[in-house]
Amino acid sequence: MDNNRISEQKSIAGLRANAAAFLVNLSFFTIIGGLIVPIFALILEDKNSFVRSYAKQTLAIWVLLIVSGVLNFIIIIGNILYFIIFIVLAILQIIATISSILEKEFKIPYVEKIINLLFLH
Repeated sequence: MDNNRISEQKSIAGLRANAAAFLVNLSFFTIIGGLIVPIFALILEDKNSFVRSYAKQTLAIWVLLIVSGVLNFIIIIGNILYFIIFIVLAILQIIATISSILEKEFKIPYVEKIINLLFLH
């Protein structure tokens, strides 16, 4: 890399280095380009560290977004499952409450196994 100003340095396809870095950064705001453009910039640009650093940064940010999206999906599914399980257990507990006032015994399915784990006989 030359010691001249970044705007005077050449990069991919003859672009000025600052223009190439700008396009790499701008690609972040596109859905597919945010992944493809930085990868191509890293492959095609082997000399200019200014452009390469922005390509690495943009690619790293996209990886973080993908990871956070997956975690968000897992959390959303977990919240939906929690809500469904809560509703089912609340209904079963209401049935148990009504059964107790009617002097009937109602055992919630599978809870007996949990009771055996919690309370040693």
